Amino acid sequence: MLPPPPANHRRMEREPAAIPVSLVLRSESRHTTYEASTVDLSLSGASIQTYLELTPGDWVGIVPKGEFPFAIPSRVVWVRPKDSLFYVAGVQFLDAPVV
Repeated sequence: MLPPPPANHRRMEREPAAIPVSLVLRSESRHTTYEASTVDLSLSGASIQTYLELTPGDWVGIVPKGEFPFAIPSRVVWVRPKDSLFYVAGVQFLDAPVV
């Protein structure tokens, strides 16, 4: 696992934002949803806290809790352990939302 890039290498500045979200992972036959939350957020990506051990390059849909009906397609860029239960992952937002 690679550490996150230094803040000065980011394309856009991130702002702290603790937002509950669902992560949608797709396999060959189905989509599976997991609970998570954002740590920070920008227009091009976010850091998310989850108990899932994601892998850089994984596709993940991010669905903010509430009335938002779409998954924001994202790609995992980096992952690091936060503690013995959670991981923090940096994701880059991709194109249009998935319905």
